[in-house]
Amino acid sequence: MSASLIWNHATGSRSRKRSAKPPVRPREGRVIMMSNGTGVRLEETAHNLFEVLTQLCLATPRGRRRMGDLKEVEFLSLAILHQHQTMIVGDIQRLLGVLPAQMSRIIRSLESRERPYIHCRINPTDKRKIDVCLTPAGEKALLDYQAQNVHALCGLLRHLSDEERDDLNRLLEKLQGALDRGS
Repeated sequence: MSASLIWNHATGSRSRKRSAKPPVRPREGRVIMMSNGTGVRLEETAHNLFEVLTQLCLATPRGRRRMGDLKEVEFLSLAILHQHQTMIVGDIQRLLGVLPAQMSRIIRSLESRERPYIHCRINPTDKRKIDVCLTPAGEKALLDYQAQNVHALCGLLRHLSDEERDDLNRLLEKLQGALDRGS
């Protein structure tokens, strides 16, 4: 018995169909993917996860950011500093995957707040490098940003049953473990 995963591009929906018959040729607007008895293909799972992550990112409209709120790249910079305490600007830049000019703007933005979110100083070992660390105001901004986004996610997760939330949590823990091993 085979399982077909049918994606309807017109409606944006998927359905799974089990049948002993061979798959039907796809009609226009439909893609049929075959999977073995173990379930959905790895690529399909990765695609689904990417779609969900994209939709989660788009769930909070960019236009609603008030003056002084963190931009996503600023949040990521603070999150990196939170994990590593003190880092060299170039190392943060490489982790974020941004150009040096963009990193300079990010640093300037985080440092020039009324209550600075970061503190920069010359690296004592190599005077050409700049060390960056999180300030108490930066720590608070990071936690506020996280709380705001966690609240929004709670609204989405309320629609899941307790069992579905347990399953999701178990899978997220495994994914986090894989990410930890990869870094």
